[in-house]
Amino acid sequence: MRILLLSFLMVVAVLPITAQSLSGTITAPGVAGGSLVLLATRGSAHVAIDSTRISTQGAFEFGEERMLAPGFYQLALNDSDRVDVILNGKERMVVMAFSGSPLQGHVTVLQSAENQRLWRYKVASRETQSVQETVAREKSLLDPLDHRRILYLDSVERGAVQSKERLLQQLVSEDPNSYFAKVVKTGAAIDRSIPLGPVVMASIFDFSDASLLRSSIYDKAVMAFLQSVNVVSEEQMSNAADTLLRLASRNADCEAYMIGHLVDLFSAYGPQSTVQHLVDNYLAGESPRIPMSAELRDKVDRLLQVSIGATGPDVSLKDTLGTFTPLSKLLTGHTYGALFFYSSTCDHCHAQMPGLNRIYAEFHAKGLEVLGVALDDDRTDFRPNIAQRGLKFPCFSEFSGWGSQAAKAYEVKATPTLILLDGQLRIVAKPYDAQALEEELRRRLP
Repeated sequence: MRILLLSFLMVVAVLPITAQSLSGTITAPGVAGGSLVLLATRGSAHVAIDSTRISTQGAFEFGEERMLAPGFYQLALNDSDRVDVILNGKERMVVMAFSGSPLQGHVTVLQSAENQRLWRYKVASRETQSVQETVAREKSLLDPLDHRRILYLDSVERGAVQSKERLLQQLVSEDPNSYFAKVVKTGAAIDRSIPLGPVVMASIFDFSDASLLRSSIYDKAVMAFLQSVNVVSEEQMSNAADTLLRLASRNADCEAYMIGHLVDLFSAYGPQSTVQHLVDNYLAGESPRIPMSAELRDKVDRLLQVSIGATGPDVSLKDTLGTFTPLSKLLTGHTYGALFFYSSTCDHCHAQMPGLNRIYAEFHAKGLEVLGVALDDDRTDFRPNIAQRGLKFPCFSEFSGWGSQAAKAYEVKATPTLILLDGQLRIVAKPYDAQALEEELRRRLP
């Protein structure tokens, strides 16, 4: 196998105030004439903000004066080959060399303290993950009574984790005021504050800080805030969403990202009433309170088509023999149908399967059909998972992963996802888990 040898030189020159220049060279087979894309981080997403063509000599340039705010960015070669970089106006120059592909695995930071810290920690994290995977594999082969070896492996794993944490603290202490340190310290503060409730969470994380929006820590903070709410009613989640939007409203970029992110979150995990609350109170009408991008407007329109009370799409599901059958036909003679979108290798999905088996055994005769829809890429794990988990309900898969037409039609964003339909395909509930589905069915099929 031919090893791609890549040498990449990137220079980020920060001009007075905030003007920045991003240029460099790439020398590798097949790179000349290709496109290099610069992406800005927004939560866990990455948005392309510029691109340039790589010259026949391997040179590229994004412009002499570019306004780049402090935060995480990515350089993308051929779209999927991406590398993380911190850009910070405090540093006049960032120089990085790449000696192979993928870029993430062949990084040498020649100049930039921010990025040297980032990549030292990334390397340590990869090494720790490798140790953990090796320990897990060896444990799976051990006799459960071999306590001495198990204890030894536990100590090896614990030592690797502790070593990584010590390095992280060292990197933060090198420059406590760096962007890298800011993100790390904020993340640790979030972890400590979850049990203390949303008021404390709001006091330690600034949801209107656009520099934090340019890192994945922003999404973590949103989820942590919602997890810190002691929920006793769906209305509380709508109130929590209102609070997050108010906290983000001091910055237009943060507010715009927040509304889209909350729509995604509550669409995937519920409650559906909060999605409707967000649409009705912030996005509806000719003059919405928060301006919608074309992308968000399209997303909202699609979500409304599969919201509770709407009639779900009559998609066709593919069985193990390759036959496609319309959902309406599969539910003929049943009062309700539960769609269970899962992956055969998803641990969270596995955790729901015993409960679904129990629900199927109890409610099938009362009019319930359960239909498993596996978002698997191929057949490798599909049948073995059904056998190992003892699934009693019928399961289907197009073996196209997240390209599943059924998943797209029902706007499925995560696995596991449960959707309860009536016999006419009207969406009546989107239970969070098997227990919530059981409670819903006890009300409907006593």
